[in-house]
Amino acid sequence: MDINEVYNKYKKVINNFISLFIIQSLNYLLPLITVPYLARVLGAKNYGKVIFAIAFITYFQIITDYGFNLSATRDISINKHNINKLNRIFTSVMLIKIIFAILSYFILWIVIKNFALFNNEYKLYLYAFGIVIGSALFPVWLFQGMEEMKYITYLNIITKGFVTFLTFVIIKNQTDYINYIKLNSIGYIMTGLLSLIIVFNKFKLKLIKVKFSDIKIMLIEGWHIFVTTILSSILTNTGPFILGIYIDKQTVGYYGAIDKIVKALSSLFSPLTQAIFPYVSSKFKLSFEEGKKEVYKFAKVVMPICLIITANLMLFSKYIVKILYGDSYVNYHKILMYLSIWILNGVLNNFIGIQYMVASGNGKLYSKAFTISAIVTLVCFISLIKHISYYSIIFGTILGELTLTIFMLFYNKKYIRQR
Repeated sequence: MDINEVYNKYKKVINNFISLFIIQSLNYLLPLITVPYLARVLGAKNYGKVIFAIAFITYFQIITDYGFNLSATRDISINKHNINKLNRIFTSVMLIKIIFAILSYFILWIVIKNFALFNNEYKLYLYAFGIVIGSALFPVWLFQGMEEMKYITYLNIITKGFVTFLTFVIIKNQTDYINYIKLNSIGYIMTGLLSLIIVFNKFKLKLIKVKFSDIKIMLIEGWHIFVTTILSSILTNTGPFILGIYIDKQTVGYYGAIDKIVKALSSLFSPLTQAIFPYVSSKFKLSFEEGKKEVYKFAKVVMPICLIITANLMLFSKYIVKILYGDSYVNYHKILMYLSIWILNGVLNNFIGIQYMVASGNGKLYSKAFTISAIVTLVCFISLIKHISYYSIIFGTILGELTLTIFMLFYNKKYIRQR
């Protein structure tokens, strides 16, 4: 098969990969431009407050997303040529997300009123909730399912660039940490509103009257992915949250800044895994063997690249941290060294869990494996509370990812391969 044939076969995947690659670069590489600046201007303590607030608000974002970024994406990709079905899916999902966003706001208010840890910085969390509102309005799942990710790229270039520019203009001293949260929330809300304009004008979708049964179906289909996403957050998001509760915001600042490097490099693989998900889902719909073959093809290309990046991070972690953040952060370079293992393991788990198990309709088994790995992670965090440090957080995170790999392989061998 020559290059032209390969391109024609995977044209949609390649185009969507390019779009998503740009998006993820903006999401994580732009922060690598701003984070060194913020770390110096805001100071580790106030930057730690920002990291802690975002880690906390992420839980509400997960509630409003409800796993639709995978379950609804799959439904849209299967029904992309049926306008009536698309309107029903779009309306049902948007209605659920709005309701969940409202409920999340009331929960946030209750937490702020009853816990001094949050009450002392209540404005920070209220402004940060704009991220949840913007996320609820932005139908990423629709663009992914329609395999039209270029529109997400355009929106992100506009809003992320806008926020990055204003960061250097507005953030000038340590007290501006709340203004930085405001900027992020405004960016998310702008993206959400502009995306809806595209949905109504480009795709000609509209909000229609839906039955309760339609909403129920979407909730049932998204449930296992929702549970998995919550559990995934335990593996990736709970660390900074626990550090902020039991240690101090300064340590959160050091950990969060270096963690940005890991997330940035990990994001380089997200565009490909997101782009191929609708593609392999459609292949699994036609034939299980055809879908499995496509997943293996992609994995054979991606995993060696991931291994090379991980090895280089471990070898040169000290120099990378020094170049990006300066001498004051060098003592924490081992955070980068050890967390780099998470990149390799995380990409592997995506291929096994998302591209193979979820795309083939085995999301329930994936959710079970994630439940076990999350429990292991939580037990590890709780058992080390008396000796809590960023080392224990890293250990628990990596242990959880390894547990997920083991149980997914177990379920795959015991159940899926026998079908």
